[in-house]
Amino acid sequence: MSPVPAFRPYTFFWLQSFLLLALFSIIAYYLMADQSIAKHATREGGLIDFSSAISYLVCAGLMIVLGGSQFIQRHYALIISVLVLGLRELDFDKRFSTLGLFKTATFRSAEVSLLEKSITLVIVLMVIWLAVTLIVNYLLPLIKQTFKLNMVALSIGCAGGLLVAARVLDGIGRKLASVGIDIGPHTEIHTTVIEEVFELGAPLSLIVALLCYVWLYRPSRDR
Repeated sequence: MSPVPAFRPYTFFWLQSFLLLALFSIIAYYLMADQSIAKHATREGGLIDFSSAISYLVCAGLMIVLGGSQFIQRHYALIISVLVLGLRELDFDKRFSTLGLFKTATFRSAEVSLLEKSITLVIVLMVIWLAVTLIVNYLLPLIKQTFKLNMVALSIGCAGGLLVAARVLDGIGRKLASVGIDIGPHTEIHTTVIEEVFELGAPLSLIVALLCYVWLYRPSRDR
């Protein structure tokens, strides 16, 4: 990324700000709504969960369409990673495996065939390769550009922060129960609302980052 003045272009700064405001507004709505409404909206495969998956797939599609051939060649690992996140949100790792692609029980269980174990191993190794590639190629430049308040980096940082926060909140009741803390079912529903909305915000922030990237850096951009 070449140097860009802080928060420029302002259109994407306001777009990212509006997105964050919208996410917190959704959270506030469900926290104040009837508990049954919140449970229905945040159930697995529910509205928010499905919207997150579709947003990842839309983001991957936009990367291919808007990025062009050069973007695909340089950032194919990033595109695949976003696509994998979308498929993960659609529970492909559970639907097409006996015990789940990312569970160690898959390799220990006699119920899982050798063929499925082999396919699972290949997929797990691919995910590890993607993670290492992203860290090596993108982490340091992202951190540097974030401190420079580059809007592409800031939106990606927002996506990463939302994902980390969602992972922390995922199953928080179970995690706290293991250390003797009971948060109660009502509070757990609230934390689930926040988790699911944060997960929705991650791909939407990536879309904002992509649009900003195309506007700033695509050689063939037409302003």
